[in-house]
Amino acid sequence: MNNLGSLLKITFINSSGINKFTKEKSKVERNKAIFLAITIGASIAVLLSMLVVYFKFLAKGLEEIGLLEILLVMGFMASTAMILFTSIYKAQGILFSFKDYDLLASLPIKKSDILISKMVYLLVINYLFAIFTLLPPAIIYYKYTSVSLLFFINLLLIFLVLPLVPIVLASILAFGISYISSRMKHKNLIIILGTLGIVFFMFVISFKSGDFVQTLIINSKSISEGILKIYPPAIWVVRGLTNNNFLYILLFIVYSLLIFSLFIIVFNKSFNKISARLQESYKKANYKVKEMKSSSQLMALVKKEIKRYFASPIYVVNTIIGPLLLLGMSIATIFLGDEVILSILEVDVIKDLIPIFIIVVVCGTLTLSCTTNSSISLEGKNLWILKSSPINTIEIFKAKILMNLILILPSVVIADIIFTISLNLSLSQSIWLILISSIYSLIVPTLGLIVNLYFPNLNWVSETAVVKQSASVLIQMLVGVGIIAIPVVIFIYGNILNLTMFLIGIVVYELIVLLGLTIILNTNCVKLFNKL
Repeated sequence: MNNLGSLLKITFINSSGINKFTKEKSKVERNKAIFLAITIGASIAVLLSMLVVYFKFLAKGLEEIGLLEILLVMGFMASTAMILFTSIYKAQGILFSFKDYDLLASLPIKKSDILISKMVYLLVINYLFAIFTLLPPAIIYYKYTSVSLLFFINLLLIFLVLPLVPIVLASILAFGISYISSRMKHKNLIIILGTLGIVFFMFVISFKSGDFVQTLIINSKSISEGILKIYPPAIWVVRGLTNNNFLYILLFIVYSLLIFSLFIIVFNKSFNKISARLQESYKKANYKVKEMKSSSQLMALVKKEIKRYFASPIYVVNTIIGPLLLLGMSIATIFLGDEVILSILEVDVIKDLIPIFIIVVVCGTLTLSCTTNSSISLEGKNLWILKSSPINTIEIFKAKILMNLILILPSVVIADIIFTISLNLSLSQSIWLILISSIYSLIVPTLGLIVNLYFPNLNWVSETAVVKQSASVLIQMLVGVGIIAIPVVIFIYGNILNLTMFLIGIVVYELIVLLGLTIILNTNCVKLFNKL
């Protein structure tokens, strides 16, 4: 097997964890891997089913007005935007800051093979997003039209090359951020601010895109002309799929491959130099010996967690967006009132029930802001330092939970106060809002830490694999949503007559969940940590 094939094989093994199935001798670990595979498979199936139902409902309305091809436009544009959005901060960890750079650079391997293996890895990750954003609307379109089975062959060809151009653009943006930051004193801060700036810019654009696209299409002579003004390659895809015209499909394939190939050729010439340059850091020559300060064991651990957190841009970007969005939503209600909440929920609700929906929105946002679901894994090969130190295991757990609370609890309290003022909530409604969301703020990091101890990944190559693609992150999010979903389902189908008693029930329910998680953390999880 050539070097490129070997690199791709090793990358696949490391990222997929397939050895857990084939070579793991421990029955417990093998069962955990099987459980994880079943969980992921079930989650994918449920999400795809929900998306199919959504697009099926949408297709009925579009069919009545003769605009069914908009389904294909939505699928293509959503896939392109999603891949670009996620690849901007993935590319930094996969292409420019991968842990095994020094090892690979020292081996007799072509730099082009290293670059291509990293790009293929990034490509495969984005195929997963394209499955959810491109396939459901395309399948529904096929069911509502009389196109031949050739439609699926053309769809497969588009699917294979769709991520190429967004990945190239995202890689260029990620490189620009990384290069600028490497020349400055506060490297990680520049990366974080630069990435967040791009992410929020894209978020604003996507928020405004609906009205923009609608206006553009209305002012155009046809849908095709409107799409052509937005993004010309989209019309090649739509015409190729609706008319089974392979020339348009071929045009899109050539366009995508050409841009991707040019990027590989140009970037390959200076890949080693760029990667080595980005590994450099700002050095300060005027070091001075100052008075040494001491603190308690717990405080020292918390400071360590904070430094570790801000030392990883991908870690920060992936978890800090939740609190920022929460604050942004609350501030928006000052100017727009409850319209912001209603637009997020996309339903009309009785004004008295808006506080309930705010609780759901706040808790749902917190589920996306968990730092502990990867904090054990991020210790990596340095975990032995913690384990060999004269530190009580519970103190280590407390420090990781406190780090997460420092991130989310202030934003929760501030947002709740702003919601109270801007939406004219009563004192009792405000108390329930703050109380329920604060308790859930404790549940999130506790749950994340437990899940990470059950599903650790200490042999990672890129922090991206731990922070965004690890089993513990997925399971924590699924369980976190499940904890929120139980009272929501009861509220919808339970014919609630006394709202105050229902809110008291939620508080009791959350406290029971928190108590159960705390017991697990103090018993089973201590044993798991000691076995790592």
